[in-house]
Amino acid sequence: MHPILNVVVVSFHHKRGCEVEYSHPKLDGSGEAGLPDEWHLLPSLALPDGVHNCQKDTIFFLLPSKEEPGKCVFGISCYRQIDSKELLNKSDDVTRASVQKAVCVLSRIPLFGPLKAKLEVITQAYFEQKDFSKVDVLAQMYTNLCDIFDENLTGEYFSNLAHHVSEISIQELFVRFRHRALLLFKLFLLERKVLFIAPTGLRLGETMLAIVSMFPKLLEEGLYYATIGVNTNDKTKAVNQEKKSSDIVIEEDVGVQLTRYDPLKEKDSCGFPLSLFTQGCSFDPYLSIQSMDYISKTQSCIVGATNALFAVKKDLFDVIVKIEDDGSLVHNHIEFVNDSALERVLALTSADLRFADFVLKKVEEQMKASTSEFDGSDEWIRLQMKNYLLGLVATSRSDLQAAVPHFGVAFVNEWRRTKNHKIWVANKHEDLASVPPGHMFSEQMGVYDVYLRFEHAVNGVEGASKVIGTVNTAGKNLGTSIGETGSRVKAKFTNWWNRKNPAAQEGIEQAEEPQSE
Repeated sequence: MHPILNVVVVSFHHKRGCEVEYSHPKLDGSGEAGLPDEWHLLPSLALPDGVHNCQKDTIFFLLPSKEEPGKCVFGISCYRQIDSKELLNKSDDVTRASVQKAVCVLSRIPLFGPLKAKLEVITQAYFEQKDFSKVDVLAQMYTNLCDIFDENLTGEYFSNLAHHVSEISIQELFVRFRHRALLLFKLFLLERKVLFIAPTGLRLGETMLAIVSMFPKLLEEGLYYATIGVNTNDKTKAVNQEKKSSDIVIEEDVGVQLTRYDPLKEKDSCGFPLSLFTQGCSFDPYLSIQSMDYISKTQSCIVGATNALFAVKKDLFDVIVKIEDDGSLVHNHIEFVNDSALERVLALTSADLRFADFVLKKVEEQMKASTSEFDGSDEWIRLQMKNYLLGLVATSRSDLQAAVPHFGVAFVNEWRRTKNHKIWVANKHEDLASVPPGHMFSEQMGVYDVYLRFEHAVNGVEGASKVIGTVNTAGKNLGTSIGETGSRVKAKFTNWWNRKNPAAQEGIEQAEEPQSE
């Protein structure tokens, strides 16, 4: 089957709301404009919430498949707004000062990055005609996309296309979140309910897909059962009920049973992609307000939204990641809302901070030099994250007491309870057996670790990232004349940090005691 499904135009009607205006090929469902029942949320996903408040946006979204029950299809929407006075051919429905429309492409495979640039160009051309009855450019786009992305699009070529480094940038993720990018990576493993909220769908989607792309093969092979519409249907509930009704005691048997129901059957020799988004665990880079009721019906979910009402419903989520943009600065804040213990579970250890700092420095060096060197590139980051993940699972499986604390004792114990961990360790993967346990950056604690801990702590406080620059400047100007004061400040900071992160501090001490003897 060909990967490209439809090119669709969704418009905003002042009385009827969001609706499908055009589709090529023509939709053949029972809903309005031929919309299939499985895609009833398409109009609300294609146009951003608060459609009048932005001139343009790009949204990545998922929908249930109408051909293969239990699977999903992938959509990208390019939204534009135009002054109705500029239109050369107005329909009778145009009664407002502006017209809002979105051009969408639906595909069977995740082509978010490769489609983005092409769709933005065609959407711009469609709007520049100033006559929306002229749809030849959209039909031609469908034909061109079918020629570019043929039905044999598989293997390494597809993998490179899916990541498309110029569109889904992990470098940008590390620059914006710094060391907390690793915290978000670990958060995805714990199968919690997480909300990402941002002012635009584009920033939202790029952030969430960048995190997904750090997991080997997850972006290109692991999202086919991810959308919240698939993970709340009766079939999933029946499967979960059958698993709960079984009287199972042995932990290994739990993993074997979960594997039997796992739809991701094809794994590589290391066990990738991980089964993060299956069996009631969903991932949606964008949800409209009409989808909010689905969240309470899932076991876990990682969803994105632009509507502030999502953030008000804090009882629905464990973590809220806020991405705020004031035009010149981007502020990112991670809020733990319903589980205070989760913040301690996810506290980065000294080894984690060293690793994240190593990646961050390589990224900054590469971006500053404006070169195409491998070190610091997106592919290089993916390789580092793969090695980190392999070391983590090898440590969890071996239960090596000297190694577990470097990843966080509480985190490893929490991860072991998840579906994705049980499935991973229950199966034999040829190359996984040869991976040695241990953290790549496990070493004795030094003075630099104190600085890393301080920078990470300050960046983790909402609105406090500006303090870093002030501290650095003050340190250079004041020199050594305030050594006594500095010692007092350090002592107060250490006491504060120990109170804030007792679990992480305990893990560090346990890990480093043998080395200090």
